[in-house]
Amino acid sequence: MSGYRIRPGREADAAKLAAIEGAAATLFPEEDVPAAMAEEVTPLADFAQAARDEELLVVATADADEPVGFALLEEGEAGIHLEEFDVHPDHARRGLGARLLRAVIELARERECAEVTLTTFRHLPWNAPFYARHGFRAIEADELSSDLAQRLAEEREAGLDPLKRVAMVCPLARD
Repeated sequence: MSGYRIRPGREADAAKLAAIEGAAATLFPEEDVPAAMAEEVTPLADFAQAARDEELLVVATADADEPVGFALLEEGEAGIHLEEFDVHPDHARRGLGARLLRAVIELARERECAEVTLTTFRHLPWNAPFYARHGFRAIEADELSSDLAQRLAEEREAGLDPLKRVAMVCPLARD
């Protein structure tokens, strides 16, 4: 793990991040993510804007500073929403996702956010169970903020099975 570092994303990272997102999408079974949806990646301009807005964290190799993973963030109702979170499959199973997630949570604390939220698959081991091990809990339907309810509705309209999706929150303790 010492061969990697986490840093703020840069505009110049955009094309590499789209390639990472595409490679990570190949891990999802087609019954969960239809092929056409799996081929869609975040537009390069969105990555560049996120870098300018300081809403992008990157896992990069320590020697060549080559991106191998990223967290794309958005401002949420009470904190940070984790919009996209990927580690290239060639660099998986090295603790990089956990390290990156801890960095997202730390950034949210530094920004004095109340929480970090996300939507994910509830049944895939590298999704909801992974986040649960790192302090996230599923949000029940009656607890959903309007923002998260809208995100889940958009996912359903895009073709994702709502029974397989879950919104999650990591509440951040205030000192």
